[in-house]
Amino acid sequence: MNWFSNKTLRLHWFGKDLKVGLWLALGWLASLSTFFLSLMIGWFYDLKFQEGISKSELLKRFGLNIQRIDLFFLFMGIIILLKFSLQFAERIGINRSADLFIHRLASRLYRKQINWQPEVFEGRPFGKYLLRYSGDMTAVRNMLIQGIHRGLRDGLFLITGLGLLLWINSTWTLWLSALALLALPLFLYLDQKQLETIPEKRNSKNELLNYVTTSFSKHRIISEKGNSEYNFRGFRRRNKRVLAAANQYQKWESIRHALINVTGPVLIAFLLGILYFSNQVTTAGELLTFLLVLAALVPAFRNVIKAPNLIQKGLISLLKIEKLIRKNGEPQLPVNSAGRIPAIPISRRTAEL
Repeated sequence: MNWFSNKTLRLHWFGKDLKVGLWLALGWLASLSTFFLSLMIGWFYDLKFQEGISKSELLKRFGLNIQRIDLFFLFMGIIILLKFSLQFAERIGINRSADLFIHRLASRLYRKQINWQPEVFEGRPFGKYLLRYSGDMTAVRNMLIQGIHRGLRDGLFLITGLGLLLWINSTWTLWLSALALLALPLFLYLDQKQLETIPEKRNSKNELLNYVTTSFSKHRIISEKGNSEYNFRGFRRRNKRVLAAANQYQKWESIRHALINVTGPVLIAFLLGILYFSNQVTTAGELLTFLLVLAALVPAFRNVIKAPNLIQKGLISLLKIEKLIRKNGEPQLPVNSAGRIPAIPISRRTAEL
C-alpha cells in the first residue's frame, strides 16, 4: 500500500488543505532550533569554565561568538521563545487540519450509508459499521499527524542534521549512516510481521463489538428466556480471541519499541568504539559538538522509523472506509446459473400501468 497513490489523500489532504505544507515548514524550523539549544550547552561550558577546548566550535562556524554570559542567556531565551511559538503554531495547525479531514470523511461515509437501500444496509449487522466511525477514524488521524506529517518533518530534520554531521566529520557520519542502513531491514521485517497481525486484531474486536451491540439490543428477550449465561459464554469466547490477537500484536510492537529506544545509545557506543580502537586524532570540541548534534537527531530518527508502521495502519483503515463509500447502495438483482437476470412475472394489470 502506498499513501502517495491514495486518491482520498491526494484530493482531500494534500490537495484540499494547502496549509499542510505550511505546518510542515513550521515544524522543520522548530526542529532546527533544537540544534542550537543542544549546541549552546557547549557554548555555556566555554563561557563558564574558559578551558579553551572549543566546545562551541560549530556555532563559531556560523559566526556566533558571544563572549558575555548575559548575552548568552538573552540569545538562549530568544531561541526558546521562537521554538515555543513555532511548535505551538505547527501543532494546533496540523491537528485542526487532521480534524477537518476526519470531519469530512465521516460526513461522506454517513451520507453514503444513510442513503443505502434498507436491504443493503441490513445485509450485515449494523454493529460492524461502528468501528469505521471510531477505531478506523482514529487510525486515519494518527496516520496523518504522527505518520505522514511527523515522518516528513523529522525526515527533513534528519537530512539537515546529516549535513551538519558531514560538515563536522564526514568519516564518522558515513560510519554511522552505514550502521543505520544495516539495521533498516530488521525494522522493515518487524513492521511486516506486525502488520500481518492487524487484520485478526481488528476483526476480532469488530466481532466482539457487534456481538455486544446485538446482545444489548435484545436484552429484554435474552432476560425473559433466561439465556444470559449462554450469551456470556459467547461473549467470553469472542473476548478470548481478542486477547490472543492483542497478545500477538503486542509481541511484535514491544520488540519494535525496545529496538527503537536503544538505537540512539547503539549509534553513540558504535562511534565511541571506533574512536577508541582506531586511535583517530580528534579534539574534545569536535567530539562533543558531534555528539550533541547526534543526540538531537536521535528522537527524530526514532519517529522516522515509526512512521511507516503508522502510515500502513492508517491506510488499512482508510481503505475499509473507502470501500463503504464506493459500495453500491442498491440491492442486487438475483442472477441465475447462466449469469442472467431471470425474468420477473408481470401481471396484466401491472403491464397496462
